[in-house]
Amino acid sequence: MYGITKKRTLSSEITVLNMLTSVCTLLFLGIAMLLVFFFVFFRSTKDDMEYVLENTGQQFQDRIQFIEDGAVTIRHNVWLEDFFWGDFYDEEAAGEQLSYSMELFSDRNMVQQKIPFVRSVYLFNNINQCIYDHYYPVTVSEARQKQEERSRLQEEFRKTKRQYWCYSEKEEIFLCFRIYDDKMRNMGSCIVEISPEAIQLLMKEIEGYGNGTWAVLWGEEKENLIFSGKQEEIEVLKQETQEEATDIRAEGTSFLAASKNCGFGIWVLVAAGLNNVYTLLKPTMLIFLGAFLLILVITSSLSFAVSYRFTKPLKKVIESLRALGQEDFKVRMEDYPIQEFHDMSVVFNEMADRIEYLITQVYEKQLLVTQAQVKFLQAQINPHFQYNILAMLSIRAKMAGNEELYQYLQAFSKLMQGKIFRGKEIKIPVSAEMEIVDFYLLLQNGRYQDKISYEIRYGSEEVKQDLIPRLLIEPLVENAVSHGLEPKNGNGKIVVEIFEQDEKLNIMVADDGVGFSKEEDEREGMQKKSGHTHTALENTKRLLHVLYGENYIFEIQGEKDNGTTVRIVLPIERGMENVESNGGR
Repeated sequence: MYGITKKRTLSSEITVLNMLTSVCTLLFLGIAMLLVFFFVFFRSTKDDMEYVLENTGQQFQDRIQFIEDGAVTIRHNVWLEDFFWGDFYDEEAAGEQLSYSMELFSDRNMVQQKIPFVRSVYLFNNINQCIYDHYYPVTVSEARQKQEERSRLQEEFRKTKRQYWCYSEKEEIFLCFRIYDDKMRNMGSCIVEISPEAIQLLMKEIEGYGNGTWAVLWGEEKENLIFSGKQEEIEVLKQETQEEATDIRAEGTSFLAASKNCGFGIWVLVAAGLNNVYTLLKPTMLIFLGAFLLILVITSSLSFAVSYRFTKPLKKVIESLRALGQEDFKVRMEDYPIQEFHDMSVVFNEMADRIEYLITQVYEKQLLVTQAQVKFLQAQINPHFQYNILAMLSIRAKMAGNEELYQYLQAFSKLMQGKIFRGKEIKIPVSAEMEIVDFYLLLQNGRYQDKISYEIRYGSEEVKQDLIPRLLIEPLVENAVSHGLEPKNGNGKIVVEIFEQDEKLNIMVADDGVGFSKEEDEREGMQKKSGHTHTALENTKRLLHVLYGENYIFEIQGEKDNGTTVRIVLPIERGMENVESNGGR
């Protein structure tokens, strides 16, 4: 019946599945890594662009700050006071002081150590006298011509009543500002000629980006002094750009743009197209994709080789399973469309039936052994007295009128009845166990002439219905009497407390007897002591281990002359499901 359907071979099935798993896993990891790589490097590349934009703006601001510092130095230069107030002054010395104050040849004025940012500076007093300083040498006639032009420019600046003014013409940029003394009196004005070539050199890195745009603006209306890029895009960027780098869309193009207020009413705007991020990432992404495809090919080849290597020995495994299948095993595993798995299912299910049969036999035998161990331990705890003889003696005591002896014999009879004639009961209710304890304590109290008192506490009435191993508490009480209270001078007391806590049954047996010290316990050892009660305690612990495995607690705590406490914690059980009760009383 199974031979009708064409079955695939295990070799081809495992090879295909292994390769598909490897390829899909690699694709998933590759896509995940690609996305992570893209976002990380996109952010990193964008951060680099932001740094370039902000750094370029900062460099431009540093050059304007250089001019402001020069203006402050001129204002506080005492050697220029004669010049400003129209007194007699040495023109050559004043020119040297102007050169000293502005420091046109300092590194702060240079752009990439190539071009000066400020090419010339002209200083005028209120009576239109002028001193000047140039970075580049000029001829006398050229100097005179420039002085006349700057003089006309400063007259126009005075008419504006502004504190500073920017003006550009014929590829020249001029910054005009007034000079005040400490009492804010106008001492004169200064005209600084800024090099457009230096500004372009500062912005060279911005122009290197695709859609790189920049502009130097002035005034509240942000008029263009000099710029590079499409003016329509600059107009949009001027309105929306903030000091921090921001994504802005202008005239259909996405920009990363930033602006900076540099002083003297001058703003610098720098922007670059966001498509530069993708352009910069493209080579790296291509390398990553190439490496990933190479790894994918290598992994697929290795997966095929491993699958072939793995499936080839499986044929021998199938032959071995068929040989073992000659036993009388039954089939359990469901049929598979793969030929090799079909053969394995036949052999496996036959072995499974055999194993189940053996396990069942072992379990039943182990159960019988466990029950035998429990009964042996309980039988070892039981003192072997004859109930019939006790009944006869109690009747004679009653007939003789000795009521006290009659009660003691009855109690002893009930005690032995609970120990011997309930031998088939493994677990009994707490109430039944405490009856045995009551009988025992009644006898001991009579023996010691009321020297021993006892108290039994229940956490609730439901506790009395909980099931515990038969003769669990009585040996603990017997041990407390024999080894705790009997050696003690004076009266003694035993407290038995049974309560439920945290879904566990807690049993406490405490006495105020002689107790024991740790040194004595270590020196003698409980199992080496003589007396049946210590043997009973050890058997009780073994009984708990057989019935509960590791799911119980048995603790003994004591201190010399301060009594002993035995604590047992068991799972809570109610009902008769764990009780073998074929015997009667």
